[in-house]
Order: sequence, then structure tokens, then C-alpha cells
Amino acid sequence: MRVRITQRLSGSIDGIQLSRFVTGLTYDVGTTLANYLLAEGLAVPVDESTPALVLPIQDDSELKSEKPLPSEAHDRPRRPGRRRRQR
Repeated sequence: MRVRITQRLSGSIDGIQLSRFVTGLTYDVGTTLANYLLAEGLAVPVDESTPALVLPIQDDSELKSEKPLPSEAHDRPRRPGRRRRQR
């Protein structure tokens, strides 16, 4: 849904930093965020044919973290064990 931001925003909703939105610009945002902005009077609806900006949810600084992601495997090589004698 396309909306034009009418007031300066701060804080975050569902992990999206609202301060990234610039007053007066038109953005293509999800329905939940658009409904919140409209209900609070922070934005007005815009015709879908109007050009709009699309912001990624995360920028590079949000993607870089000190901790590895849980989905990353940290395999290490197998330790050499004792050799068993053959009988």
C-alpha cells in the first residue's frame, strides 16, 4: 500500500525503524504498517500509480552482528582418536 508521510516519525514497529521515513515522500509499505500510519494520522493514502520508494527492512549495519546466526553450523574437524591395535 502506498502512503505519503505527513509527520516526522520516531521509534520502531515490528523491527522497522520509523525514523528512516522522510516527511513528504511516498513509500510502498505493508498493509499492517500502512494501516498504523493512517490510523495515527502520520500518513495519507496515495494512488498506486504514484511512484514510491521501497526501503529494505534491514540495511547493512543491521545485518552485521558479532554473534553467528543460529542457522550457521560451526563444524570442526574430527579429532584424531587413539588407534586401536588389531588383534
